[in-house]
Amino acid sequence: MTLGLFSLSLSALAQEGSDKIGSIDMNKLVKDFYKTAETSKIFRKYEEDIKKQNDVRLEGIKALVEEAKKLQKQGEEPALDREKKNEIFQQLSRKQQEVQGLDRERVAWLQRKQAALNEKAKIDYGKVRLEIVEKVREYGDAEGYDFIFDRSGLSGAGVAILSYSKDATDLTPALLAAINQGAPQTDSTEEEPKESE
Repeated sequence: MTLGLFSLSLSALAQEGSDKIGSIDMNKLVKDFYKTAETSKIFRKYEEDIKKQNDVRLEGIKALVEEAKKLQKQGEEPALDREKKNEIFQQLSRKQQEVQGLDRERVAWLQRKQAALNEKAKIDYGKVRLEIVEKVREYGDAEGYDFIFDRSGLSGAGVAILSYSKDATDLTPALLAAINQGAPQTDSTEEEPKESE
């Protein structure tokens, strides 16, 4: 029903003949915008840093696991008296508890880091999209467009909302040129996301 009304309203607009209508592929604009690539590069670095820190923590835990295995092997020596065996198994129990505690702490740290990274990504990529929307508005105003539709948008049924548009009304190439006009040649850096406590 909604798609039918949308089509009817587009037909009515086209019949008036006075409205200037264009379309864009917002997915392509976001994908090919230089700031999207810069943002992706920054987030890949954050992910690599988190992985490195996690690997260091895992190495520490693995070392403790090896120590626990040695203690267990010592405790299974038949020549040991009961008192010495009890002492070794108490040490083993403490070591196993330490391993479990450190691994729980590592997992919680990793979850906090990932949540902070996801939140920062949502904000930073949101800023990129808003910048593109603003450029589309500026372009529409400057070129005298009454309507600019996003043909990459999908309806609730998963089909394109704008089912057809002439190539002549596709503003994507012109807008790509406009949004990438100020692309710098150097790397940019961003503030590292802060983990929530």
